[in-house]
Amino acid sequence: MSEYKPSKEMRAELFRAGIFEALCFAAGVIGFLATSKWIWIVMGVLAGLGFSLPAIIKLVREKKEHDRASR
Repeated sequence: MSEYKPSKEMRAELFRAGIFEALCFAAGVIGFLATSKWIWIVMGVLAGLGFSLPAIIKLVREKKEHDRASR
């Protein structure tokens, strides 16, 4: 079985998702600093997951497809 390496498009999408997730977390921290309420950090993390989870799901699907093709 060959080792899986993500395509350039997938790496770019994962990188983009990571940046957006970091921005959402930073916005949550800013909201926390402005109001001293932890809900802002939780909202930032949950909003960030909206970007990273779809990218991770696509990565897993691409890896499964690559594994099937290599058989």
